Formats: sequence, C-alpha cells, structure tokens
Amino acid sequence: MKSQKGIVLLMVLLIFAVVAILAAAMINELSMDVERSSGMAAYQQGRAFAIGAEDAVKEGLYLDWEANSALDHLAEEWAIDRAFPLEPGYVSIHISDLQGRFNLNNLAPGAEAALGEARFRNLLNLLGLDLQIATYWRAWLNPESQADDLYYSHEPPYRAAYQPCSHTSELMLIPEVTLEAYRRLEPFIACLPAGTPLNVNTAPDYVMAALDSRLSPELARQITIERGTGGFEDVTSFMTLGPVETFTRIEEGEKQAATDTGEPWAETDFSVSSEFFEVFVRVDLNGRVATMESVIYRSSADGAMSTLYRDYSRREARSSDILPITNVDG
Repeated sequence: MKSQKGIVLLMVLLIFAVVAILAAAMINELSMDVERSSGMAAYQQGRAFAIGAEDAVKEGLYLDWEANSALDHLAEEWAIDRAFPLEPGYVSIHISDLQGRFNLNNLAPGAEAALGEARFRNLLNLLGLDLQIATYWRAWLNPESQADDLYYSHEPPYRAAYQPCSHTSELMLIPEVTLEAYRRLEPFIACLPAGTPLNVNTAPDYVMAALDSRLSPELARQITIERGTGGFEDVTSFMTLGPVETFTRIEEGEKQAATDTGEPWAETDFSVSSEFFEVFVRVDLNGRVATMESVIYRSSADGAMSTLYRDYSRREARSSDILPITNVDG
C-alpha cells in the first residue's frame, strides 16, 4: 500500500514537473513572440519615418528648384546634413548630388565611350587601383565586345550585362574589383543615363582631376577652391577658368599635347545644376535603427520628383573620407 502511494506521489510530481516545463516553454515562446512583434513594429515604424523623411527631402528639393532651377552647389540647404528629434530617438538625413560623381555609363557604346574610359582610368589611377578595370568595364557594357569568355572564367560563370548599369555595385562583378577596391571607388561613382553632365559645382577633387591625366591634383584642388561656396554661375564661367581653359580652348596643332583625347572639352559634358540626388536616412527609434538609401530624380523642367529606387540594406552613408589625393603610377 505504501509503495502504491509512493508511485502515485512520484507520478503527481512528474506531472507537475512536465507541466512546469511546458509552462516555462510557453512563457519563453510567448516572450519571443512579443519581442519579435515588437521588433517588427519598430522596424515598420522606422521604415515609415524613413519614407516620411524622403518626402520631406522631396519638398526641400522642390523649394530649392523653385528658388533657382539653374544652379546647385554645396552651400545650399539640401547639402547640409540634418537631424530631427523623435520621441524617443532621432532621424538624420544626408543628401548627395549624384551628378558630382563619375558616371560609369559614360563607357557604354557611343561616340564618347573612349573619353569615358580614359577618364575612368584617370580616376582609378588617382585611387591607386588597377587601370585594367576600365577596360573590363567597357567590355561589360558593350554587347559587341563578346566579353563572355572573360567572365566565364569565374566560378560560377555568368554573362556580361551588355547594357548600362543601374547600380554601382554591379562593378563588383568585374575582375580585379575587390571589396576594398569598390569601397574606395564607391563615393566617386554613379550609374546615371549616359551623357548626363557632370555638375562642376559639386564634383570633388578626385572627380575633377579624373577629367584629364594632365590635370594635376593641385589644379583640381584649385578649381574646387576657385568655384567658391556659391559655385560657378554657369558652365561658361567654369570653361574659361584659368586652370580649365587649357583644356577647353586648344589651338590647332596643340590638341594632343593638351588633352587625353586630343580634343577640347565639350561644354555639354558639364553643368552647374543637377537632376539626380542620393538620400541616406537613418532612424534611431528607442535603440532600434532603421536605414534607407534612395535615389531621387528632380526634373529640371518643372521640378517634378520621382523615386528611382530604395535600398534598406545600407548601414551608413557613402563616405569619401580616404587618403588625400595623390598621383599614382598605373
């Protein structure tokens, strides 16, 4: 009788133990579900704030266009980083002018592809990178290059794009473009419609110096200094600038000695206003972080805005905080 009571007691204790374990598991699962739901809610809230910030940027860019549609420079309101308080947290906004960067699609098939390749080589040289990247990239864009054999050497193999790029990360599919090389290039490159003019009011030293191998880093820096905080009023002011005029007004017989291609720079390659802007938004909400990078197109005709793409994976804005500009042998 005593043994039966002992067995019953053990069974009761066992049942209580199982129930306790199940209860603990259910509480743990419930806690995880609550945490997951809270995280998703915070994530969606952060994304909503980011999209709201993008709308605010569009409004600001429209007001900038309305004030002066013919001029964009780095002293304008859009070029100043902003941070706004939330409860609890903050949202920060960084806007970059994509037309102040080298356009990778300038190497696409066309009359200016050779000039685009020469300028890309100059940029690679200034950054201490393999100049062969420019040759590979031009082949990547050109359907007549028959470059598939080159890219089939990869594992796994893949085909060249044979079309203009839509995002600069495509460059990482090119031989010799390591992650480190891409990180050095990234702040200075963009994928815009071929022929989009370079905004000489926002282009940094590296991009200016890449315009011609005979344009020294010192002259490129002098150009960015002489444009002042308010930038050049028009392209003519840039083209007639002392350090630039050597490349824009070339006497017959001196062309080859003055530029990479032997031809003077075309005024249509440059502008003092922009239509393409990159926006990076960071939302810090109660310790949770949401980020968004987007590209905004602003029509120069009527100021109309459209978002070309959004990317939620980037953690930080593109940074050009690298070593000072120097000449590097190819």
